[in-house]
Parts: sequence; C-alpha cells; structure tokens
Amino acid sequence: MAHEHTSRDTSATGTSRSPAGRIRLLKTGIPGFDEILGGGLPMHSLYLIQGLAGSGKTTLACQMGFAHARNGEKVLILTLIAESHAKMINHFSNFSFYDETLIGNRIMLHSAYASLAKGGLRELLRLITASLAEEKPGILIVDGFRSVRSASPSDLDLSEFMHSLNSLVATMGCTTFLLSPVEGNVPDSENTLVDGLIELSQYEQGMRLVREIKVFKMRGANHLLGKHAFDVQPDGIVMYPRLETTVGKKNVPAPASSEYISCGIASWDRVIGGGIVKASVTNLLGSPGVGKTSMGLHFIDQGLKAGDPCLIVGFFESPQRLIEKARRIGLDLGSPHAGGQLDIMWQLPLEVLLDELACRILDNVRQRGVKRLFIDGVEGIRHLAMHPDRAPGFLIALVNELRVNGVTTFVTEQLPYFKDNACRSNSSASALYENIMLLEFVEHEDVHYRQISVMKLRENGYDNANHLMIISDQGVTVDGTISDIKKKLPAAS
Repeated sequence: MAHEHTSRDTSATGTSRSPAGRIRLLKTGIPGFDEILGGGLPMHSLYLIQGLAGSGKTTLACQMGFAHARNGEKVLILTLIAESHAKMINHFSNFSFYDETLIGNRIMLHSAYASLAKGGLRELLRLITASLAEEKPGILIVDGFRSVRSASPSDLDLSEFMHSLNSLVATMGCTTFLLSPVEGNVPDSENTLVDGLIELSQYEQGMRLVREIKVFKMRGANHLLGKHAFDVQPDGIVMYPRLETTVGKKNVPAPASSEYISCGIASWDRVIGGGIVKASVTNLLGSPGVGKTSMGLHFIDQGLKAGDPCLIVGFFESPQRLIEKARRIGLDLGSPHAGGQLDIMWQLPLEVLLDELACRILDNVRQRGVKRLFIDGVEGIRHLAMHPDRAPGFLIALVNELRVNGVTTFVTEQLPYFKDNACRSNSSASALYENIMLLEFVEHEDVHYRQISVMKLRENGYDNANHLMIISDQGVTVDGTISDIKKKLPAAS
C-alpha cells in the first residue's frame, strides 16, 4: 500500500540550483531520494548504481527515466544483458509509473550487447557516442554494466573507457546511470572514475529483510551519510531518509516554554504542582496492567476538551479496543474520533520500516496541527528497529521533532510485573524524557494496590511521595500517600 508523504516532494522532476548556486541538480522524481542526495543529482554527470540481483537497480533507474520522460525529456536505455526488451518492459509495467505511450517516443531502448561482444570497449563507446548524437537524450541508462568488466579488458583499457565515457556524457549534456550487479566500494575503475556511487542492498535479521540504500560518494552534492531504508510499492520505489540524519542535519532546538497544561487527572495535577510543561515529553513507566494506558487516555481526553487536535499511536490495542477501554473509565473518545479531532494510528509491530512510521507520525502532526500525542507502547518502536542499536538515536530524533512542532507527548514504557531495580537502571528513559512517572503495584496484606510516583519532573515543584492510584468506571484518580493510606486500608479477608 502506498503512503502519503506530504513533508517531501514525491513527484516533481526537473532541475534546481544547489545551495551553493553553481551546480544544477536533477530532481529524481522518487519520494525521499532527493532529500538523501542533498537536493538532487548534479546534472550531466556519470553515476554507478550497484547492488546484487533483486536489489532494485533497474526499477530505480527506470522510475527516474519515466518521471523525466513524462516531463518531455528523452531517455535512452542501453542494455548489456541477454534479457529481451519486451521482457524488461513487462517487468516494470506493473508499476503505476509505467506509461506505454512513452515507449518508443520519449523512452528509447537499444541493445549494446552485440557491439560489446564483437568489438569490445571501443565498439561499445562508438555505439554510445552514435546513440547520444542520434537520440540527444537528457538521461542515459546502461543496464548490465558488469558485462564490461566481464569482457576482460585490462585495467588501463577500462580506465580509458571510463574517462572517455565521463567526458562524453558531460559534453553531450546527458546525465548517465550505469547499473552493475556488485556490492562494495572497491578501488576499481568503475567506482573511482564515476561522479557518484550509489549502492542498493538488503539487510537481513532473522527472517526479516529490509531494503537499504547508501550513497558512497556524490561529487558536488551534500548528501546524507549512512544507510537509509526504502520500499518497493505498487507506485514504485519510496525512500525514507534516516530520521537521525535529517534531524541532526537541521539541528533545530526546541523552544522553551513556561506554560503548564493538565495531565487530565486533576488530583494528579495537584501532586505534580499544576501540570506538565507544554511541548514536553512524559514517560509513563510501569508494569503491565498498572494503568499506563488509562493515564494516557485521560491526557488525550483533556486535550480534546480544550479543542486540540490529538493523535494516538498504538501497537498492541486496536482503535476500537482503545475507544472501548476509554468508555469503561468514563471517557468518550468515539465521538471526537468519528469527527476527526482525534486520530488513532494503529500499527502492529511486525515488518514495518521504522522511518516510514516516523514519516506517517510527523506528517499527521504537521497536517492536522496535533497538540497532544500519546504513544502507547514504546516497545513497539524498539521492536521495529532492524538494527538494534538504532532505537535510542531514533527516539531522540523523533521526540526532538515533536518538541519542535509544539507537541506535548505521553509515552508508555513497560516494566516487569514485579520490582526489578536492574531493569529500571537500564532504562533509557532519563535521556529521552523531561518527565518520568513510575506506576507500580504495591502489596499490602496480600492485596496488590496501584501506586504512582514521580521519578523526574523538570521545571516544576512536586510531591515526591508514593501516592495511591485508583481506576474505576469514573476514571483514574490519585489519593493520598501510600504510607498514610496503608494505615487505613482494610486487611485482606
């Protein structure tokens, strides 16, 4: 299923000036790709797109080709593989970017395999020169470029060919892509003598697999470093720049606020000194069933009463179950959800791209002007991280973007059923959140009661005692301190 990406241009092609103002950049027409490239591809340059079979090289190049052909530019595809053009066309005809009327009109396909087999690199270069002179394309795609290496030229011959090809495409004003089924940034002529080196790969973890792109080099562009995930959808390839790189590159600090807003539970607001700071991030840390989600629903309900657009992101309980859960504690979330004031984004934490999820969350926040966000189960986000060490940096980037957008956020995090100090000390919550509230079960006379306390609360005075928390069909309330109430609680029968 294709997703919306309103925070980035998903279809525009053409050219633009680089930030320095001297190099013209070619827009790729692929969602997210221009952002990874630092604005686009420097025009009239030679690029190597490499990756093993099935990585998406041909789809990527042809999708760019069709995008520019629709804008009236001519695209030439030269094949150095035995696969017929009819079969090649059939492979990408299932994508929505395919337009049959462009084939033979704006998109020309020529076979160069016979020239290479017959006369080697010189004959191939002669064919490319003649084809560029005849067709005058703005984009040239050479598919199966690994055949050039397989033709067994000497390193000197291959270097001379690459130099000649680079000069040719620059002179003819043709942005050129060489597609090769290899991996790795190795010191071969193909890699060192091109203007840009882009690699598509697949990363496996257990039974899961994710497609990734990495830009090794890009002359004349300020591209994003490292790996970025992408997906092949019915509309074609969609790329998701790694959130840590985009947020880190902007490095926008969140504004300070002195305004306090209610948590939605009046008795708890009094304990914590009047509420929480606006645009802060609060962690509800506790055991399963202790009441974290119920507190989060109160927080959202308070925002809805104030007329704020709100968003719930959940991983384990469906929207219908959350609405029913709220009803059982006296909160009506069904009406504002039906009316559009509340949106509930439910995503099973299975095989979903982490950055695609972040894109959907942030797009929703910006489009709807969300003021309150409740993320129910940060474990779902951590589970989606294919690279386990990514989760802390990703969460830091996500919560910073939420602060910058003026969103006040509650996030639940699960602890084991019973106290475990080692688990608490290993929590990364302190580095992520301004506020941390601990919800626990406390045993008294063989009965488990709920208690709530403040572990961390910035810019506010609060009562640091453990307080009794009660959940009923009237909602969540906070009573006096546990130490005082224990004296009054009846013993278990």
